[in-house]
Amino acid sequence: MIRVCPTCSNVDVDKLEELLPDNVEVECIGECGQHEGKSFGYINDELVIKDSEQEFFEAVKSMQKPSK
Repeated sequence: MIRVCPTCSNVDVDKLEELLPDNVEVECIGECGQHEGKSFGYINDELVIKDSEQEFFEAVKSMQKPSK
């Protein structure tokens, strides 16, 4: 599960939902104002902070739990 804030995570929520349909929660994640200029969110309950949206998306892809 990926959790991002629509206001401060600095990621395009629509692109993220295209990447992972039905696996994205968009809500306040309690990190507002703490990671200015970074792209961040929770990936499988782990806070991940990256320098760019693209780096965050790559982290999302690499940290996905395999589905069985």
